Amino acid sequence: VEEGFKVIVYFASEGPTKGNGHEEDAPPGSIKKWKDYCTSRNMTYEEGVAKLVVREISMRYKEKISGWWFDHAMYGDIELLAKEALRGNADAALTFNIGHEHNPDGSRVLKRARAEEHYTCGHPTPMVQRSPDWDGNESMIRTIENHGPYLDGSLAHMFIPMQEKWFAGKACFKKKKIVDWTLRVVKAGGAITWATALEDKKVIPEKQLRQLEKINRVVGRWKKREEGGDEEEDTDDEEEDTDNEEEEAEGKDEL
Repeated sequence: VEEGFKVIVYFASEGPTKGNGHEEDAPPGSIKKWKDYCTSRNMTYEEGVAKLVVREISMRYKEKISGWWFDHAMYGDIELLAKEALRGNADAALTFNIGHEHNPDGSRVLKRARAEEHYTCGHPTPMVQRSPDWDGNESMIRTIENHGPYLDGSLAHMFIPMQEKWFAGKACFKKKKIVDWTLRVVKAGGAITWATALEDKKVIPEKQLRQLEKINRVVGRWKKREEGGDEEEDTDDEEEDTDNEEEEAEGKDEL
């Protein structure tokens, strides 16, 4: 925050014990203990998640939090989650992943999901079905271009990984495609978030870092031209568009 970055909180709406919908991932006995504690406070499970957890985070960090991305929101009390998230910063932007409608080809429909949201959650087709760079995910971009930048009052936003999984796996986008998708969304007035892998949970892999730097340069040049500045020539080569055998082996080891 001190460096000028905006912080968006990712929050799994089923709560700290993963107690609704993901029970198999919860530590043994934790669900009962959490529900018993909520009962002792005269709260339902969903109320406890919102009033005891979200409220604490919201009030502790206040304006340091610029937004929230609520995952698995169908397992929480969305109205209450929104109320508590905004308690510390009424200007925070919210979105809720409550599942998706699908196009005939299986791609996901980008649309406003809830009245409480300020931007669309923007999930792509699940990676177990299609790679993030699948052309079908481009349907969300066309929606932004044709109907954006706001969909029923919600900022048209995509949230998509740069690699085979959300935070692991081999980078799957060619540089030309990842830059093109980003620039199209930005030109249409929408927003796009790229999820990158982290090596040792702290370092962005080299290929993804180079692609992010390229995106930053291209979008920066476009914004400069829009503002009437001089146009700079792009002299970058396309070397990262082809992975060598060593990179492919490393990517498989991460899976």
